[in-house]
Amino acid sequence: MHEHFTYLRAKEDYRIVNGVTCLVIGEFLGSMAVKFLTKATVLRSLQGWICIVGLMAVGNAVSCFVDHSFLRGRLYTVAPDRVTDLAARLFGLWTLLSGLLRIACAFFITVRPLYHLTFASFVIACGHFVAEVAVYRTAAMTVGVLTPLGISGLSIVGMLVGYFYMNQSDEVQDNETMPRRVEDIRFSKFRGRHAKGD
Repeated sequence: MHEHFTYLRAKEDYRIVNGVTCLVIGEFLGSMAVKFLTKATVLRSLQGWICIVGLMAVGNAVSCFVDHSFLRGRLYTVAPDRVTDLAARLFGLWTLLSGLLRIACAFFITVRPLYHLTFASFVIACGHFVAEVAVYRTAAMTVGVLTPLGISGLSIVGMLVGYFYMNQSDEVQDNETMPRRVEDIRFSKFRGRHAKGD
């Protein structure tokens, strides 16, 4: 019976130590996130990621134009006979357009309409591959499909985080220009108008 209580006591001590360890690690990671997840670092990382993804898309577009069997062998492996030369060229045009859009977004990441269109291109790409696997059954979950799904999924998450940081920083900038006290409000513009009118 004494062994049973010893076991329970050791188990309770383990839970306490484990809980304290989790709290310490969580506090450390939280403080590191506050230090390193600033607007500048998040947006620069996102710019690099989107630029690399855009360059990869341009490369894939070139391969669609050069070798039409690229889509049959890598993506649409369940129904390769349904991939025509025309479909390969259309897919190449879409990939080229989305790649150029992503590269432009990487250079001008703070332009909101461009940011939203790039985000939409990742959502459309993710939806396309999910539909081809689940609805149309022309593709299987192979590396050729999992790679664009993973890249578009990570890009969607990254762009949502980046959007949060863009919105957060805009609010901070607006608050920094606001006067903190009534005495800080400048009335010089208003006094000049009244002085001229009097």
